Amino acid sequence: MAGLDFVSDLKPFKSMWKIRVKVIRLWKQYSCASGETMEMVLADSRGDMIHGTVKKEMVSQFETLISQGESKLMVNFTMASSSL
Repeated sequence: MAGLDFVSDLKPFKSMWKIRVKVIRLWKQYSCASGETMEMVLADSRGDMIHGTVKKEMVSQFETLISQGESKLMVNFTMASSSL
């Protein structure tokens, strides 16, 4: 079984990541362009943080599985560069 990655290891365009993070902040957001998404701030055991988004197509699948304050093992997700 492969080891865990850290937030500082994450790079765009790879989907085989495995991180354990705490959900520091969680909220839903609506925009005309994206619809309703789930937004979150995640922190790993080193204290490094990253912003995460669950796209509108997957919100119903994940909204009961992710709660603020919980630690989660997240695997096989994709990364994208920030537009900022």
